[in-house]
Formats: sequence, C-alpha cells, structure tokens
Amino acid sequence: MTQESNHIIADEGKVFRRIGTEDIYGKDIYLGYSYYIGGVLQDPPHGDIPEDFEEIDDPEDSFSDTEALNIILGNE
Repeated sequence: MTQESNHIIADEGKVFRRIGTEDIYGKDIYLGYSYYIGGVLQDPPHGDIPEDFEEIDDPEDSFSDTEALNIILGNE
C-alpha cells in the first residue's frame, strides 16, 4: 500500500476491504468521513484512517474452480 496525503492505493492485484464489515472499496480510497458503516449511522461521523482497511487479493483477478478447470481442459 502507498499513501499520498488522504489517498491510499492498494498494491498490484489487491483491493481494500473495510475491517469489520468486509465491504470491498476497490484499488484506491480517498480517506474522509464515513457517516454510515455497515448500515449504522456514525454519530459523530467516523474519520477514516488507513488502519480501517486491509488489502486482499482482487476477487476480479481470480478464477472460480469451474473457470480454472475449463481453462485447463480447454473448454469454452
């Protein structure tokens, strides 16, 4: 992960997921205030910090078991 001011950028092949709710936020996030987290109103609003998020493998970059088998077997 790299950080430029309030902008965090995930490493190659990774995305950010909020710890606790497991909501996926994508490859980069501009940190600010979250008024709702997991559908719960935050009063006062939560000031996001990099530690609120974790990097995980990008689910769009991975294959399901069936897709992988079809690739190996040459099925379309």
